[in-house]
Amino acid sequence: MVIPSEVVVTLVTALVVGMVVVFHYEVLQLLNRLIVHWQHRLHESVRDRPIILTVMFALLFAHVVEIWLFGGATYLLLSHGGYGAITGYTDVTFLDSVYFSAANYTTVGWGDLAATGDIRFLAGTEALVGFMMITWSASFGYLVMARTFRYDPGE
Repeated sequence: MVIPSEVVVTLVTALVVGMVVVFHYEVLQLLNRLIVHWQHRLHESVRDRPIILTVMFALLFAHVVEIWLFGGATYLLLSHGGYGAITGYTDVTFLDSVYFSAANYTTVGWGDLAATGDIRFLAGTEALVGFMMITWSASFGYLVMARTFRYDPGE
């Protein structure tokens, strides 16, 4: 029995989206627990910098991992053939797939590459998920900074 390529791409996309969303949630949960712990342990005069820098670098790391997950899925589908292609490449390497993934995830879309065939579903979904994960991180970062930098207009 041959599984249609649309079904395979849809299942791979659903799997990667699930992995990315759960991973992102777990990173935010871990960071939140770490922040609460540090706010109780560290003296107020020195805790701002490690909290903010840890959050920013951890979120950056999370996004890089998520881009690589999508890039890996793209490479896997392209290397098995029949799921589409990326125009702009004659032969796609793993890092080419990661670059394509980064352009999709960040919704930059440089225009030098484009997905064709069924793999367009993965690429389009990645743009939506990337946008959501980036805004989720921005919201979390804002909340962390609001808690950490207690601004008092009366000072």
